[in-house]
Amino acid sequence: MNEITFELSKLVIMLVMAMLMRIVVPWIRQKTQNETFQAVIDWTMQAVLAAEQTYSASTGAERKAIVTAFIKKILTAKNISLSDEEIDMLIESAVRQMNNGTY
Repeated sequence: MNEITFELSKLVIMLVMAMLMRIVVPWIRQKTQNETFQAVIDWTMQAVLAAEQTYSASTGAERKAIVTAFIKKILTAKNISLSDEEIDMLIESAVRQMNNGTY
């Protein structure tokens, strides 16, 4: 009887662990992705603000090129992949926020 109880308890523990893995692993993955994307947004905003202050005599296109190169350098170092269009959208959003004074 003890063997049956032991085997049943092992089975129950295995089922509980499987259920936890189906819930916990996706939650951790989503949380990590959200934190990473928020960090990229913050880096972009800081780069835009720095370019605005440091390169105020440069044209907007020159400052955008500097920020784009900087963001690509950070993303490469952190092994994060974003397309050029996504980087462009992040920069444009940061510029818009800066101009509206919402950041």
